[in-house]
Amino acid sequence: MGETRAAGPAPRVSPDVLREALDRHPLVNLTGPLGIGKSRLVSSLASVSVLDLSQPDALEAVPAALAEDTRAPLALDSADSPDALSALEAVRARRQQDGRPVLVVSRRSLLAHPKWTLSGATVLRVSAWEDERIRKLAADAQLHAPQSQDLVVRLAAGNPLIAGAACRALHAGASPHVPGTVADQITQEIIERLSRELPAQRWRGTLDRLATMWSGDEALLQADPEVFDALRGLSVVARTELGLAVVEPFRSVIELAHRWRQPTAHRGTRTRALAYRKRLLATEPSAEHRSRLAESVMALSDDDAVRETLFPASSSTGLVHTADPGDADDIGELMHWWARSGGLDTRRTDRMVEQWLRDDPSGFQLLRDGDGRAAGLIGLLHVAERTVPSVESLLQEHADGLFGRPRGAGSLVLGAAYCPDRGLHAFLLRHLLHQVRSRGLLLTVSTPNPDYQRLLRGLRFRRHGTTTDDIYRCGRRPEIYSQDFGRDALPDWVERLVPVSDGVAPQGPTGRDVGWALARIRDEAGLADSPLLACARTATVMDLQEWLRDAVRTLEDGDSPEDAEAGWILRHYYLGRPRTHQQLALQLHISRATYFRRLHHGLDTLGRLLSTEDS
Repeated sequence: MGETRAAGPAPRVSPDVLREALDRHPLVNLTGPLGIGKSRLVSSLASVSVLDLSQPDALEAVPAALAEDTRAPLALDSADSPDALSALEAVRARRQQDGRPVLVVSRRSLLAHPKWTLSGATVLRVSAWEDERIRKLAADAQLHAPQSQDLVVRLAAGNPLIAGAACRALHAGASPHVPGTVADQITQEIIERLSRELPAQRWRGTLDRLATMWSGDEALLQADPEVFDALRGLSVVARTELGLAVVEPFRSVIELAHRWRQPTAHRGTRTRALAYRKRLLATEPSAEHRSRLAESVMALSDDDAVRETLFPASSSTGLVHTADPGDADDIGELMHWWARSGGLDTRRTDRMVEQWLRDDPSGFQLLRDGDGRAAGLIGLLHVAERTVPSVESLLQEHADGLFGRPRGAGSLVLGAAYCPDRGLHAFLLRHLLHQVRSRGLLLTVSTPNPDYQRLLRGLRFRRHGTTTDDIYRCGRRPEIYSQDFGRDALPDWVERLVPVSDGVAPQGPTGRDVGWALARIRDEAGLADSPLLACARTATVMDLQEWLRDAVRTLEDGDSPEDAEAGWILRHYYLGRPRTHQQLALQLHISRATYFRRLHHGLDTLGRLLSTEDS
């Protein structure tokens, strides 16, 4: 199935590696995400002068620091804002062979900036921390309860800034049973740090929406070009095939906080994103792009197994390639650990692997991490006459029913998928699904693993039952699932993946949705979160504003006294000059109870009206 390359994690940068780079190169750029520990790493180096470019008067101090008669390296930290990048002009203008070595510390690579692309800077990227190191950080912060430590590890996904902020939130009284309260404080700290790159008032609300919709173009975000460009400039935002995306683990944390603070807005954003992507999917001619759109729908699933397995708060990526004969030892070792982790009989598994390799030598795909180590694999069988023995051993009595005779071409059977790192595991599975979707193949899975079975049910694959035999001698018979990813079958699968009943896909306007929108009718940025934008009649903010005003007037002009009174209340409370409910009830000479019955009647009536117009 070829090769997928990604900007995977670089080899781990230690103090020794950094010192060696400074000894060999006049200009070194230490880069990595916000809060990953770059400054901490620099502070561990002896005889290095550090100048923090975010501090007052630091920018003017750069030329003087460069001119000092010393070979001790100069570290210029926080080179992230436009002012800080301007201060680096003195570094770029000098002859690199002259003077002291310079270490520039930044969240994005210097080579990403136009003036620095040909600078010759040696770039080193700081990697995420291991989970156990994050757990130790939580323990050192005197969080001893396992639930608290687990939450810190899960939210941080290897980022020490997020881990520290989570610890502070828990010590401040946030409950580990309500992760949104913890994520809210983390988000505030993230926003404060990002504001040093660009003032937050330009992009704050749009960042919440972008994190919630997983990725978004300018139309879906409903952001003007200036705000879209501002978002694009933030170090936690990446450019993807489907638009901008907040990188993990920041996306997961910001979305969790948004869900807790503004559940209605969060639901509206997800609903609108799903409706938008389904419309694009229905008309997209490119199979490659259809697959990416389908993946974006998967990312918005509310199924826990789908989100936690395929979209964890991790940015881990690697290199996936088709195995060759020289990879036999790596395949054998990984399959051995796959068998042991699943409680399978290793001798039985070894024999099956030997048969798979004989029948389909190109069936195994290896995932390699940033150091080039084999970190995971998938064992696939291309359905053909030569693979009949292996296919039938995995599917048993289900083989003929799935493929018939002659054996169908363009089908794959997944017999194994293994990677102990959760982030790389998710990357590996998403790679597999993308390849199968983009080629329009039928994927059949045989698995005795309960976790994979939950994932496949969450993905709405068709379940065919279990095999007759316990083929792995583990006390569990494999379950068989399949899904056709042909062009005609893809829309139906997407609809099953996010059914109306799951609370994510559009469910029709409610009175609460109408009231929420009316309360923000003059706030275009706020209305961009309204679930009413998922309706065809009110697909844009301007359409929604116009429809709300017209609908209120129509209700007030209605023949029913109840409708007319309700319309009068809606017009004066939401569209008129500010007045309280008590003032309006007194003006109408009705009790508070009657007033609120009329108010809710009007909102519900408008919700039903919009639902009727949209059907």
